[in-house]
Amino acid sequence: MKKNFLLVNLVVLLFMIFFCLGIGLYFAQKMSALFRPAAAEETEEDKTPPAISDIKIGQTTATSTLITWQTDEQSDSLVNFGLDKRYGVSRDPRFDKTSHEILLDELLPATTYYFRVISSDAAGNQGISSDYIFTTAGEEEQKKGAGSEGVSGEGKKGEGQTIVEETKEILQKITTEQSLVVLQAEIRETAEANIEPPTIILDLAEVEVGVDWARISWETDKEGNSIVAIASEADYRPDRENPYDWKIGEPDIYSLAHEVLIKNLRPATTYHFQVSSQSVLGLTGRSRDKTFRTKSVQPEIYNISITKIEEEAATISFVTNVPCSSILEYVNMESGRAKLEGNTSFITVHSVRLTNLIYDTYYSVVIRVESEEGEKSQSEALTFLTIKDKLPPAIAKVNTESTLYPGSENKIQTIASWETDELSACQFFYHQGLIVVDEGLSLPKESEYSTKHVQVATSFLPATVYKFWLVCADEVGNEARSQDFTLLTPTREESIIDIIIKNFESTFGWVKKFGK
Repeated sequence: MKKNFLLVNLVVLLFMIFFCLGIGLYFAQKMSALFRPAAAEETEEDKTPPAISDIKIGQTTATSTLITWQTDEQSDSLVNFGLDKRYGVSRDPRFDKTSHEILLDELLPATTYYFRVISSDAAGNQGISSDYIFTTAGEEEQKKGAGSEGVSGEGKKGEGQTIVEETKEILQKITTEQSLVVLQAEIRETAEANIEPPTIILDLAEVEVGVDWARISWETDKEGNSIVAIASEADYRPDRENPYDWKIGEPDIYSLAHEVLIKNLRPATTYHFQVSSQSVLGLTGRSRDKTFRTKSVQPEIYNISITKIEEEAATISFVTNVPCSSILEYVNMESGRAKLEGNTSFITVHSVRLTNLIYDTYYSVVIRVESEEGEKSQSEALTFLTIKDKLPPAIAKVNTESTLYPGSENKIQTIASWETDELSACQFFYHQGLIVVDEGLSLPKESEYSTKHVQVATSFLPATVYKFWLVCADEVGNEARSQDFTLLTPTREESIIDIIIKNFESTFGWVKKFGK
C-alpha cells in the first residue's frame, strides 16, 4: 500500500513538471512573435532627413524675435543666426516635435540678422533651410509697440514704414547670392524713399579748444560717420559751394555719438566749421556753420637780469616767448613807495631803465607782460641795491648819412646818430684817411645828457674816406670810447660846362694837343 502511494506521488510530480514546461514554452513563443516585428524595424536604417517647411518670423521686438517652422517627422530644433553668415546657434535638443519654435533674445535694436533653421531626427539625419533675414525694431518703434510676425514678418505699421516691413516677403524668397545682389538695389531704392538722413543735434555739441587743437563732439538720431569741414576766418569763403579748406574725421566708423580731434591749428585764431554724418545708405546730414577760437599762447618770461645798476637808476633786461608789452612795478623797500615803468610796444627782447632811484637803497621789482591777444603773465619778485656807478655807458646803433649840396664850394653834410644805455654826454671825433697821424678833429661835446644822440658835420670833403669814433661819459664821469668807424663821402657833382668839355675832349683828342 505504501509503495502504491509513493508511485502515485511520483507520477503527479512529473506531470506537474511537464505541465509547467509546456506553459513556459507557450508563453515564450508568444512573446517572441510579439517583439520580432519591432526588432526587424529597428534594424532598418533611416536615411531620410526631416523635411522643413512653413518657416515664420514672428513677435519681433527691439531685442528678440520668434522663429517657427514645421517638419514631417519628430526631430529637434536648432537656429543658426548672426550679424552675418558666420552664424551662432540656439537649439532645443529634444527629438519630440514636428512643430518647432526658437526664441532669439538679447539681440541689438534696429539691427539686421541672418538665420537658417536646422532639424535633425533621432537617426541623425539633418534638414537645413535656406538663408533668411530679419531686422529687430528700433527703440522708438519698440516704445510705440512696433513688431512683426507671420511669414513675411508683417505686423503693425506706423508712420514711415520700415525697410524690413516693405521687403520682408521678398527676403523670404532669397536662396542664392545672385538674388541678394538683385535685391540690394531694391532695398536701397526703398530706403532712399522712406529714410531721412541723420539729424545733427548741435544743441548738445561741445567744442573744447586749446592753443593748437580743438575737440568737436556731437550726436545724431541715426548712425552715421563723423566728418568736420574747417577753415580759418581768413580762408572761409561763404559764397562758394564748399566754403571750407579741408576735412577731417572718421569716414568708415558709424555711431550715434561723434567726436573729432583737430590738431596743428594756429593759436588765437577764429575757425569756421561744419559737422556732417553720412549713414550707411549714403544719406548725409549737415550742421549749419559754426565758429570757435583757439586759445592764445600764454606769455612766458625768460632770462631776467639786472644788466646795470647805478646810483639812481637800474636797467632790467628779459625775453618773452611771444611779442608782449611790459610794465615793471618797483618798490622802495625802505619807504614802501611804488612806481611803474614800462614799454607799450609788443616786442620779445625787453630792456627797461628804472630812474629816480635813491642811492644805497634796496628795491623790489616785478615784471608784468601782456600779449597782443590779452594773455598776461608776471615774474617772481627780484631785489637789487643801488650802488655807486662804476660802469661806463654802452654805445650802440651807430649810423651815418652823408648828403652833397651843390654849389661853388660843394659842401658835404654828414649826420651821425647813436644810442647809449644810460644818460650820457658824447663827442664826435674824426680824421681824414684811414691812418691817424695826429690827434684828430672833433665836433663840440653835447651839453645835455641823453640816451639818444645826433651830431652833424659840415666840413667833410666830397669823395673822401674818413675815420671817426665816439666818446661818451655818464653823469658820474664813467667814460666809454666806441670802436673806430669809417665813412665815404659822396662824389662832387660836375657842372654842365665840365661835362661838355669832357665829352668834347673824348671826341676830339687833338684839341688837347693843339692847345699845347
